[in-house]
Amino acid sequence: MQYLNNANIADTINKALNTYNPRQVDRDYYNGFTTEARLLHQYKLGNLTSTLTGGIRFFEEQTHRQQKGVGTSGFDFDLSLTKPYGIDLYLHTYNYAVFAENIFQITPQFSVTPGLRYEVINTTTNGVIVNATVPVSYKDNRNFPLFGTGLQYQVGQNSQFYGNISQAYRPYIYANVTPADQLGVVDPNLKDSRGYNVDFGYRGQLNSVLKFDIDAFYVYYGNRAGTQTRVNASNQTYLYYTNIGNAVAKGVEAYGSISLIKGFNEAATSDLQLFNSFSYDHVRYISGMITQGTGNVNLKGNYVEGTPEYINRAGLSFLNRDLITTLQFSYVGTSFSDANNTQFNITGASGKVPAYHVFDWSFKYNFFKNYHITANVNNILNEKYFTRRINMYPGPGILPADGTTFNIGLGLKL
Repeated sequence: MQYLNNANIADTINKALNTYNPRQVDRDYYNGFTTEARLLHQYKLGNLTSTLTGGIRFFEEQTHRQQKGVGTSGFDFDLSLTKPYGIDLYLHTYNYAVFAENIFQITPQFSVTPGLRYEVINTTTNGVIVNATVPVSYKDNRNFPLFGTGLQYQVGQNSQFYGNISQAYRPYIYANVTPADQLGVVDPNLKDSRGYNVDFGYRGQLNSVLKFDIDAFYVYYGNRAGTQTRVNASNQTYLYYTNIGNAVAKGVEAYGSISLIKGFNEAATSDLQLFNSFSYDHVRYISGMITQGTGNVNLKGNYVEGTPEYINRAGLSFLNRDLITTLQFSYVGTSFSDANNTQFNITGASGKVPAYHVFDWSFKYNFFKNYHITANVNNILNEKYFTRRINMYPGPGILPADGTTFNIGLGLKL
């Protein structure tokens, strides 16, 4: 249940009705089932042991989606309707998959792991949309293989080089093709997205002092679906969900932790660990066009929406037999909410998402063998920030993060 309008239009008394504006009522009913069976088999290839794994998976999901119902105009929670749902759909998905991968141990140090997955996705949609005036009957069957290969080379006893390449596939989903509000419009010719990713890294540990993992990656995202900010003939801003274009992400991820006590004295009963996780993610559109007014705008070089360039998390942990406590600092860089890289929009539904940083603290203490007490404080310094811009409930506009929050818990292990 929501009042949905641009952020610059206040939820106030409608003078013509002498009440608040009627609320929009949306309801979903879900019924799903998933089962999966796996097989693991080890065998000798020469003098070395190789491993084969495989399996099958079945998934069924039924959703009854009712949206854009006209509700009451009160201020309390009420799901009753004054006018019927404008969207009433029955959605049904069957997904079958078979998969297998084999670890070929070529030498004691070097292994190759090829893998295959074959997907079958059958979807149907039936019902009505557009104020329950337009019937919908949709059926689609997708069948496709996905391939991948991984490599690993053991360097000494405590470190490895590794690499992977794999295909990726993302179908558009029901939520993409049935916008629940007047601020969103979906391209009727929306297509599935395909791509691949490659990564190569080195991980290991130096005695008991240092643990590390550094990884370089490249991801190609073809026919990426995303959001554009557009203006209609009435000069109203709306968000258009479509296949934006092709995008590439490339960057580096690194993690390291240092044991400041036990790393130098293994007999110590306590430890102080310093850790840091860093990622640099250069994500840009390499092709794509949008229509603005009477002209076209080339999106090549624009940031892909929702992808901050830098993320860093660092912290300090103290731990012994009964206690572990961690103070963590997190920094997330600037990102954009749409492919246009809109800097500002009066509705708040699109624009820049500024960088932010927060401190968090966690604590756990074990006592009487089976009991423990936990405590967490998030956003210790009560930073004011937001992580997303949305065009749905509780928006449209920015989605503010919580201020300082805390919780305390008591646990028993039986």
